[in-house]
Amino acid sequence: MINHVAILPKDEVIRVDVLKAARDLFQRFGLCKTTMEDIAKAAGKGKSTLYYYYTSKDEIFNAVIEDEMHEVFTTVREAVERAETAEDKMKAFTTTKIKALSQKVNLYSIVRGETDNTQLIRKLRKTFDNREIGLIQGILTFGMSTREFRPIDPLDLENMAYIIVSAIRGIEMNLIEDNTISRIGDRLDGVLGLMCNGIKR
Repeated sequence: MINHVAILPKDEVIRVDVLKAARDLFQRFGLCKTTMEDIAKAAGKGKSTLYYYYTSKDEIFNAVIEDEMHEVFTTVREAVERAETAEDKMKAFTTTKIKALSQKVNLYSIVRGETDNTQLIRKLRKTFDNREIGLIQGILTFGMSTREFRPIDPLDLENMAYIIVSAIRGIEMNLIEDNTISRIGDRLDGVLGLMCNGIKR
């Protein structure tokens, strides 16, 4: 979610206002039915101001999606950092991400159903996949250092992290597509337990 931070530069305040207004409109009416005029009005700005900062509605939409993805990742990373054991960190990664996505399911449905900018989506997904893979690698390394997890060959570490992130993403996409993401809750703990048991000492 886009929040005001104390003493932002004027340009940044305007961008925050525009993206917040746009996000709310996209969630309520979808991408296709939202116009630049709608966004300008909701943000309390003139259309000329809007076009000074963004060349098109698609550019605003892209900025909203990138901001939302960054927020989900930040929330997940902070939850992982708070957890004390490697297994709890792994569970925090998955359950926090699912819960964060459940609050944004309308927007993610729009991404899947209304936008054809697959190149942008792939670029953003690759960026955040790499961040998540790095986060999982950190959890695995931590688990080895605390002797919770068995030793993993350094050459296999990135591959294992990639497989874990891909498996979790597959579950997420199915839940979003079936509109059941808000009901999954802590049931994933069992799945994560099985996953962790495979690498425990």
